[in-house]
Amino acid sequence: MDIQQLLSKIEILPPELQKQVYDFVLFLCRPQQKQFIKKRTVGEYKDKIRIHTDFDDSLHDDF
Repeated sequence: MDIQQLLSKIEILPPELQKQVYDFVLFLCRPQQKQFIKKRTVGEYKDKIRIHTDFDDSLHDDF
């Protein structure tokens, strides 16, 4: 199937389905785009995590 045949098939679809085709094409292209991984920085979570003083205590029997 060449591009012109594909375009003619897409053009006869209702707008909602054309949008779905467009979204699917974007989905297929996504893995080819480079994904940038955000690097963590030292102290990024400072004051966001708290460990209680009783962390190492044994749990209650009814737990």
